[in-house]
Amino acid sequence: IGYAQKVEIFKKKEKYGLKEGDKTLIKPKYEDLQEVEQGIYAAKIKGFYGLITKNDTEVIPALYDGFMPFGDNIYLVKEGNKWGLIDRFKNVILPAEYTGFNFIDDYLCEVKSEGKIGLINKYGNVVISTLYDEIKPFAENTFLKKQNGKLGLIDYSGNVIVPTEYDGFEKRADEYRIKKGNKTGIMDLHGKLVIEAKYDSIYDCTVGKRLLKDNMIGFYTKTGKIVEPSFNRVVFFQPEFGLAVVKNGNKSGFVTAHGVFIEPAYENISRFSPQGVAFVEKNGKLMAVNINGKEMTVQETMQG
Repeated sequence: IGYAQKVEIFKKKEKYGLKEGDKTLIKPKYEDLQEVEQGIYAAKIKGFYGLITKNDTEVIPALYDGFMPFGDNIYLVKEGNKWGLIDRFKNVILPAEYTGFNFIDDYLCEVKSEGKIGLINKYGNVVISTLYDEIKPFAENTFLKKQNGKLGLIDYSGNVIVPTEYDGFEKRADEYRIKKGNKTGIMDLHGKLVIEAKYDSIYDCTVGKRLLKDNMIGFYTKTGKIVEPSFNRVVFFQPEFGLAVVKNGNKSGFVTAHGVFIEPAYENISRFSPQGVAFVEKNGKLMAVNINGKEMTVQETMQG
């Protein structure tokens, strides 16, 4: 039974050839010889590289300063200090105008030209032109792009999801936190602006989001209503009602997760009962209010 011999590169008198066991396949005539993928070799002759088979059949003529495998019968070719792509049928896929290639996953490759970054796919097709200072995977099918110091989002197909106008992007479980300067806002995961980036900070709370600006407090309710920051402090939260009692000066009001907002008009306000009613003092008179903002006399409350 005969066994196939391993093909080996050998050197003689500063030239390289190929042999298979004791059999010489290619006499030593090349200045350099490197296997770039199985059975295909980058061969240097007269200062330039081409591609050959183990039988010295020319695949791509020796016209280039370097060769590297790219995958799927595509090769990186070097011209001067720039790289491009060519397939084994000698078709130029990308002209040699790139200074860097770096695969970021099995499908996409980061490319660099004139100091700018873009993306191509594994077939050499341009997905995102070399326009950006930085591109990096950010969320599912989404990339964070940086251009002129600003950040935005782009998808796998090169479509702009969010223009490059933000100073910060942070992915949370169900939202993006965005920054413009030192102000923060929120986008949904589709890139739609939810809360404009104009607040000093944003916190989750029982109402939805607590918004802080210039030492004042406001809210973004779970129904999507924005109550702009105009309160000095939160007196208390009642999570069972998704409610916050707030104070502005010496007057209190409240906001609920359902979007009910009662302007601070009460001198005092109690906690809400299990029935959703609180006692309040308004203009020196004792009365009641329910979580929907309806005011009642104490007698009506007792009758209810």
